[in-house]
Amino acid sequence: MAKSRPKTKPPEHGMTSEETFDYLIAHSGIIGRQILRLAKGMLANNGARQKKKQGLAGFWQQKIRHSRRMVVRLFSQLVITFYTYYIGGSLTRRDQQTFARLKGLNGNAYQLTLYNALFCGLPTAAGYFLLGEGFSLLKNLHSLAELPSLIAHRASFGIGLASLLVDLFRLVDAAWNKRCWAPFGIFPLVINLPTYLKRLVAYVWSPNSTPPLSKAQTKKS
Repeated sequence: MAKSRPKTKPPEHGMTSEETFDYLIAHSGIIGRQILRLAKGMLANNGARQKKKQGLAGFWQQKIRHSRRMVVRLFSQLVITFYTYYIGGSLTRRDQQTFARLKGLNGNAYQLTLYNALFCGLPTAAGYFLLGEGFSLLKNLHSLAELPSLIAHRASFGIGLASLLVDLFRLVDAAWNKRCWAPFGIFPLVINLPTYLKRLVAYVWSPNSTPPLSKAQTKKS
């Protein structure tokens, strides 16, 4: 007989927000966990305010460092925005909901899918189409390059078309139904495959192993 798998203790109402986040992150795959943990630390450090030094020395230090702080702050915001809507928007639905809670977008997790599809997915699809056109030009260079270029052209066009259709669906559904969807592509597959496999194994072992908080997240989102 197969040994029963120990169940993860479900979250209680008395759990702190820190424990709740740790519980949700633990149910992601190995890559998703690292992405969410990095987001947790990144967003926490970004929100922390440094204490201002008092006195004349503190005043001049603030003046000298003001321009440097502005540049660093701008760069930090760009990195966080990219990480949130490109990396975070490429995760699974449940991981996007967890990411949104870390970001403070409670009830607005769909924005990760919306902006990811609009500013990342659609340009990526256009890039595949342009790449396909580039391959189509190569076939005219030499007869030996005709067949490989034709195959690459068709493949690139097919991937671009699939990416375009998926991202148009994600864009419309996120705006209309406020739901999260993972995008189509190699990068989303790589980062989400461990999560999908982990959930599949958990479902086979115990069909009722879905994290209780995921239902609450779906309702808020």
